[in-house]
Amino acid sequence: MTSKPVGLTDAKIRSLTPPDTGQLEWADHIIPGLRVRVGRSGSKTFILRKRVGERWRNITIGPFKEYFGLADARKKARSILLDIENGRGAPRPAKEDGTTLTGRLMFTFLWNQYLERAVRGHKRSASEIERIGNKFLLPRFGDRMADSITRAEITTLVEDVTYRNPQQPTLREGRSVHQRLSAFYSWAMPKLERLQANPCQYAWRPPLGKPRDRFLTEDEIRLFWNACDKMDWPFGPGFKLLLVTGQRRSEVFGAARSEFKDGIWTIPGDRAKNGLAHIVPLSQLALKVIDALPVVSGSDRLFAVPDNLDAVSSGFSKGSPRLLRIMTEFNDDKPVEHFVLHDLRRTAATGMQRLGVAMPVTEAVLNHISGSRGGIAGVYQRHDYFEEKKEALAKWADEIERVVTCAGS
Repeated sequence: MTSKPVGLTDAKIRSLTPPDTGQLEWADHIIPGLRVRVGRSGSKTFILRKRVGERWRNITIGPFKEYFGLADARKKARSILLDIENGRGAPRPAKEDGTTLTGRLMFTFLWNQYLERAVRGHKRSASEIERIGNKFLLPRFGDRMADSITRAEITTLVEDVTYRNPQQPTLREGRSVHQRLSAFYSWAMPKLERLQANPCQYAWRPPLGKPRDRFLTEDEIRLFWNACDKMDWPFGPGFKLLLVTGQRRSEVFGAARSEFKDGIWTIPGDRAKNGLAHIVPLSQLALKVIDALPVVSGSDRLFAVPDNLDAVSSGFSKGSPRLLRIMTEFNDDKPVEHFVLHDLRRTAATGMQRLGVAMPVTEAVLNHISGSRGGIAGVYQRHDYFEEKKEALAKWADEIERVVTCAGS
């Protein structure tokens, strides 16, 4: 493995080509010891080489990503160097479990402990918490001492997440990152003696966005359906099922074939947002989409990843923009107003209301427990609306087929 001095920039890092064998390291000219390591697979990882005591250590800073570039790596490297210089990053005598006191206070160690003891098997949002950790928290703070991370650094992270696309700020995701990190620190506080307060307490977080009211028009539904046909598996049929059934993204893309029987889809409580098992009568259109799905050998899931049967299809940050691009192409290159996948659920609800479906039935289709099914009414009203839901979803499917096959005026 060789190291090459170079004036690093994000553009330069993107242009680095992988070696035929082994790894190459390119040294930064700003932060001593900071390097980007390029593997044979093309992966690019920031590392910090620093002498600690009697030996040299290679400290992983994080992978080079769209949301974690050279400026982020330099900032994190400076913080690690400051921790080491202050003695907080120096190794100490090992405990019986093989970890050092310093290691037990590292963000990565505590985060993994948090996932194991307080998240997995305890929270329905466990997969989302892990996603946020892997995508945003560990690359930024993983090799830091958890008690050294400041309110200002958390504010910077949340701002970076929220405004990584200034034209379309992701307020909800920014708030989610703040919320997940704050929950972690609430859990970890008893272990962090030097930390006087949760650093997220006064860190900035995005304001609550206005309630969304976006739904697809008939013309947009037609463009959407045709775009899905062009996208193929998994997103094409998966997005269609979101619109036809009105169910949530995680419920559709996490579905198992064993949940479907005799034209009925039973979403178990541990996969439903409100924790309640949900019965979805399937329309003929929904069954047609499901029957056309390829079977992934060795997996029961509708949208399993062939190379990782324990995972389900993701990558929505790329799938959704591609959907909008294809819709724009079909629209004679006239831009389609931006929408998110959850707006397909609102489109289904709006469509059923337009077709005369009663509000309690629409709420039953969506598995909502607020509104007419919430509070004291929900305690005494146990009717499951199965026949009404079946009729409503059939009407909605017929409406989609009418819209899709209708020649635009």
